[in-house]
Amino acid sequence: MSRYAPGERHRAHRDRYPRISFVLRGGYREESRPGAIRMTPGDVLLKSHRALHEDQFGSDGAIVASIEFLTDDPFDAAPHAPEWHRRSDGFALRHAAGLLEAALAGDSAGVATAGNDLIATRPDDIAERRPPPAWLRHLKEELETVSQAQVDVRARAIAAGVHPVHASRLFRQCYAMSISDHARAQGVRRALALMTREAALSDVAVAAGFYDQSHMNRVFRRVIGRTPGAQRAQWLRAIG
Repeated sequence: MSRYAPGERHRAHRDRYPRISFVLRGGYREESRPGAIRMTPGDVLLKSHRALHEDQFGSDGAIVASIEFLTDDPFDAAPHAPEWHRRSDGFALRHAAGLLEAALAGDSAGVATAGNDLIATRPDDIAERRPPPAWLRHLKEELETVSQAQVDVRARAIAAGVHPVHASRLFRQCYAMSISDHARAQGVRRALALMTREAALSDVAVAAGFYDQSHMNRVFRRVIGRTPGAQRAQWLRAIG
């Protein structure tokens, strides 16, 4: 468990061990050869020890749970896995929560299995064979910041000159998930960003774009297999 001060910066370096990191609070910007990413609560970062990178932490600093692979680099056994990759899909959220649960219970075998599953399974493998058009990429990014109820997917498709059904098919071909699955996972990620605060879960639900707390409960169970209350308790236990 690593805690970083507001505004803390790490110049170009390589980590001693390959790792999987899961942001619990705050956030940071990380730069590497593939480009730059912004990590926020609920985001999972898979990173080989070979990845050269820089870190810039935000105004709230960050608390990051990391699992390090001390004896081997699992990226070597996954030839198509990049050295540095951010994930915020439902599969990654579910496995990262399971990984953290196993770590808190002292189950090293469970930690290793969940970590290897995360590295071996990439939802964007299909995207490498079919890059998304710009309008579809923008739609995906929009659903990462606001709820699906606030995005008129049909209008976006028509404006791009395609039928909404084709837009749904294309999204799955490019990102290996449906638009609805992506929207649900992003709603969970937005809620996770508020989970370590003292806000009531009903307020978290509204702020994250859910209809109400009951809706958030259903989506959490579907995406990560546990209730928001159980997930908050796990995170607070991890943070200490």
